[in-house]
Amino acid sequence: MRVAIDDIKNRSTAIFEKAGLSSWDADVITDVLLQTEMRGVFTHGFMRLERYISCIKSGGIKTDGEYTVIYDSPSWASIDGNDNLGIVISYKAMKLAMAKARETGVGIVNVRGSHHFGAAGYYTSMCADSNMVGMSMSNGDILIAATGSGEKTIGNNPFSYAFPADKYGKIVYDIAMSYVSDRKVVQMDKEGKKLPEGWIIDKDGKATVDPGEYEKGGTLLPFGGYKGYGLALMVETLAATLSGAAMTKNVHAWNTDKNRGGNVGHFFMALDIEKLGNPEGYKKRVDAMIDEIKNSKKADGTDKIYYPGEIEMGKMARCLECGYVEISDDTMEAVEKVEKEYGLK
Repeated sequence: MRVAIDDIKNRSTAIFEKAGLSSWDADVITDVLLQTEMRGVFTHGFMRLERYISCIKSGGIKTDGEYTVIYDSPSWASIDGNDNLGIVISYKAMKLAMAKARETGVGIVNVRGSHHFGAAGYYTSMCADSNMVGMSMSNGDILIAATGSGEKTIGNNPFSYAFPADKYGKIVYDIAMSYVSDRKVVQMDKEGKKLPEGWIIDKDGKATVDPGEYEKGGTLLPFGGYKGYGLALMVETLAATLSGAAMTKNVHAWNTDKNRGGNVGHFFMALDIEKLGNPEGYKKRVDAMIDEIKNSKKADGTDKIYYPGEIEMGKMARCLECGYVEISDDTMEAVEKVEKEYGLK
């Protein structure tokens, strides 16, 4: 379904304001969901709106958007999100990291007491758009098996980096650690397809190519085996262990219980390349690197070599040019359902 950008922006903002967010915070979470949707990352776009609202209504997630500073220094801070929406707290945390980077060259902010923070690439893009290098990561509910484990043991912990470029705009890398998303597995089950080997294990910890086994208690496997597991552990350590957030099985990213904190942890870092004295020269060097990669010999059947984020940025540019974004019928039905619950037209 083609939806006017201004229309879905206004409708989303109105919903979050009705849910108790300030106008400023409602604009923030709407912008994160909208940009993610326009980039084609539907799993973290407006598809998530109904669930965020459900968590707010349950009392499990707060809406005042206020965080508490636990530790502060010129280049590093640790904050408590006080059980607020992860997207709102994460935006403010990255802004804080960027402000510190402007002063010292490096800004780091650890977060505890937060919740699901959406698309990691949004926060790193904030840095790249401001002549900074950005990193963001978060832990979450356990979804994947550690290498050698036969059950869910660690989160599908997202990680992103972004670098500013010149003619190419920016490089934005945004991944989770499973070989494939759980939604993809469920969809293949609906379509009656078999999975490639190495995507999931069943409830008994045995390898399977039957996607139906996932919803019977199966578990996603990390991409690259121990390599993906090692990266998931890195995120868990930087985002949760370092910040004092909940770890592994004690995380409740989608918290629907007002008597239990989600306590998700995040890690944000900004590097101000202007401190090196020649940001334009740096960005041209990034362009030169991309040029070399894109002009390398192509494999059979390959027409074009892409750099991380290029496809998504192309989709977003086309949306902005025409003023519309493609949103699934199911997602729009969910948005309309929430609107009716709040008495919005």
